Amino acid sequence: MFLSLETFNQWKLEGKDFMLIDVREDYEVALCHIGGTHIPLDQVIHNFNSFPEDKPLIFHCNSGKRSDALVYFLEHKFNHQHLFSLEGGVQAYAEKFDSSLKCTL
Repeated sequence: MFLSLETFNQWKLEGKDFMLIDVREDYEVALCHIGGTHIPLDQVIHNFNSFPEDKPLIFHCNSGKRSDALVYFLEHKFNHQHLFSLEGGVQAYAEKFDSSLKCTL
């Protein structure tokens, strides 16, 4: 399920309790980041049982494609109710809310 950029930004401003997980590769995170925990895509499944079940998990990548595919997979493999992919990824967030971030490769 996608989480809109507007909702994500609102949750941040409100201090809503969620876990933000950056599934990009190390070199992408070094270029720019919006916070959260960095767990590369290939390590998420191995770490999934350590994620909290009582708060939303928001996954993001560069454009939203990898995180969307991951959320689809996780929804079918695990019975977690609050999985989201940040719509448009870090690039869209940078364009809409933080132009100081230069996230294009």
